[in-house]
Amino acid sequence: MALEEIRKTKIEKVEAAINAGLDPYPAVCNRTHKISEALADFERLSQDKKIITLAGRVMAMREHGGSVFFDIDDGSETDAANRLSSDGQIQVHVKEDVIGKEKFGLFKTLVDIGDFLEIRGFLFKTKKEERTLETEDFRLLSKALLPLPEKWHGLQDVEERYRKRYLDMLFNKEIKHKFMLRFKIIGLLRDFFKDNGFLEVETPILQPLAGGASARPFKTHMNDLNVDLYLRIAPELYLKRLLVGGMEKVFEIAKNFRNEGMDREHNPEFNMLEAYAAYKDYRWMMELTEKMMEFLTREIFGKTEVEYGGAKIDFKKPYKRLQFNDIIKEYAGLDYDTADGGDFKKRAGELGLKIEKTATKENIADEIYKKLARPQIINPVFVVDHPLELSPLAKKLPENTGHVARFQLLAAGFELTNAFSELNDPQDQLERFRLQEQKRKKGDEEAQRLDKDFVEALEYGMPPAAGIGIGIDRLVALLTDSHSLREILLFPIMKQKE
Repeated sequence: MALEEIRKTKIEKVEAAINAGLDPYPAVCNRTHKISEALADFERLSQDKKIITLAGRVMAMREHGGSVFFDIDDGSETDAANRLSSDGQIQVHVKEDVIGKEKFGLFKTLVDIGDFLEIRGFLFKTKKEERTLETEDFRLLSKALLPLPEKWHGLQDVEERYRKRYLDMLFNKEIKHKFMLRFKIIGLLRDFFKDNGFLEVETPILQPLAGGASARPFKTHMNDLNVDLYLRIAPELYLKRLLVGGMEKVFEIAKNFRNEGMDREHNPEFNMLEAYAAYKDYRWMMELTEKMMEFLTREIFGKTEVEYGGAKIDFKKPYKRLQFNDIIKEYAGLDYDTADGGDFKKRAGELGLKIEKTATKENIADEIYKKLARPQIINPVFVVDHPLELSPLAKKLPENTGHVARFQLLAAGFELTNAFSELNDPQDQLERFRLQEQKRKKGDEEAQRLDKDFVEALEYGMPPAAGIGIGIDRLVALLTDSHSLREILLFPIMKQKE
């Protein structure tokens, strides 16, 4: 039967329910127990023949003469933290002798797989020891107008799974579990920073100048003020203004937007946690990061070891430190401090890297690092002390002013964090912004903008501080053994169908 014909038949059932004096979409549900709760307390409830009311979606149906067995699922789990569970599903038995001929006729006429039902009855075990709810009464809660797909399992069109994530979670328990785990991770991150003395704050998403990162922004327009605004690419410059204002430790779980391509590690809309601590430096932040990763993995898995893509990764501290320049020497055979831009362009060609004509020495070094070195790093490593030109918001190293006090935590080929000792010298910051503007004039659309208001804030004085940005989506992908970010974003950006 064609889909539209099935839909028409189901609409006729809605009308039949109304004609029978039933509301196919009532506003109130009288559920007394989640299915997981009923199963957890099954022995007592069944022994006492206690009347309970469950509710859920009909997932399967089997007729046996004057009775029907069907399964309902309400999505509940006794342990949603770190294991799959079928505790949200139970078998239900509806029998003509129990509910009466008229009610049984309505059930057979009105109810289909996919509908939501409320069922009142008592628990018992069948001859096959299946835990079951015997129906004494039922009520339609929501009549589905489209049939659940029969061949969703093994669906080859991955993009269709992303477009219809609600069906993906309905049929793939492991996918639903990933999202349950995602939000547990976010909650644990929030708890960790609060427990370490950080205050959760909020900063603007709409900004007059997109700053705090090297990225191409999304642009919009506010009619009332007749001004162009940008969607936030990072909350950094606003969070550091709060340090100027006297807040000592702050963090924000921020939705950011960068007008860039999509791949395993990138989505134009993504989630970050940024945190800043006054009177600290990047080495302190490295120790806090190790502490955070141990906390997360122990809370989720009960150990510091996780599995990703078949590899076992141990987040037990301490982590190895690698100098950025040492990585460039290993993978490009060049010393960043002595080689020039021409040397790097030549080497990039030999390595088969596609480089923009406007790419500078630091851009090419960063591409070599990202494309060749980073995918090879599986166990947790801190890459430290990046070139000054790549880090316009970080403090220079006193012993090597061509590099900055910065680190990135890498694992499983993912860049999980970016952090540094924050630049608080307003004159140095102004000069760095001006250099960024020169890069922009030469065609670098991702170069940072000169934010005069932020420089002015620094001129009022900002204490020495350490800051970190944590890629929540990448962290979740790693901890859930997911190949790409789209697997752990509920509704990733997709190209629209015709």
